[in-house]
Amino acid sequence: MVTKSSLVRLLVVSMVVVSAAATAVAEPAKVEGVWNLVLQLESITGHPVLTLKQDGEKLTGTYEGRYGPTPIQGEIKENKIVFAVAFEVEGSKITGAFRGTVDGSKMSGSAEFEGAGSGTWSAERAKPGK
Repeated sequence: MVTKSSLVRLLVVSMVVVSAAATAVAEPAKVEGVWNLVLQLESITGHPVLTLKQDGEKLTGTYEGRYGPTPIQGEIKENKIVFAVAFEVEGSKITGAFRGTVDGSKMSGSAEFEGAGSGTWSAERAKPGK
């Protein structure tokens, strides 16, 4: 027989389980700030600077490399980061797509640049005052 107290107990247990599941979703890694990148593509190596702004999982900011600053857009889910850049080089639009993993003050992954091939990248958070 189902009693009122057993229903209340079941309801409380259900609420605890739902609450625990909701808090189990990990927050995105905190990546806002300046990052020094090393980009190694098939045809070139670069050392761009990435300045990120973060609003939850949404990323915006600038990528400043050989061809000057360009806006970026991307997202971060837990420790997985993706972002894209687009700029003009000698009248041609070049796009780059980055995927990677954040590990504290470091991150790394793969990159593909239209016209320049694919490769890898790594980054370290810039030291304050540098």
